[in-house]
Amino acid sequence: MQAAKIIQVLAFPGWIVGISYALKTGYRCWVITPDFVVLDDGENYATSHAAIAAGRFLVKSSLEREEEIDGDISR
Repeated sequence: MQAAKIIQVLAFPGWIVGISYALKTGYRCWVITPDFVVLDDGENYATSHAAIAAGRFLVKSSLEREEEIDGDISR
């Protein structure tokens, strides 16, 4: 079994998005949240660009969900 290699890491305020690559499975994205929870969408991607897009989407949708929850609490 070949180990995956980390090929790219992006930082957003409070968030880290990483892309790993393994020859047999391709690219994967993972995210570390501000609470130090590691998330992975479980998908394999053909390109690093597709994996990064998935990671960005995960961060964006998580932030939007937090804003919705905060908005509901303050009402």
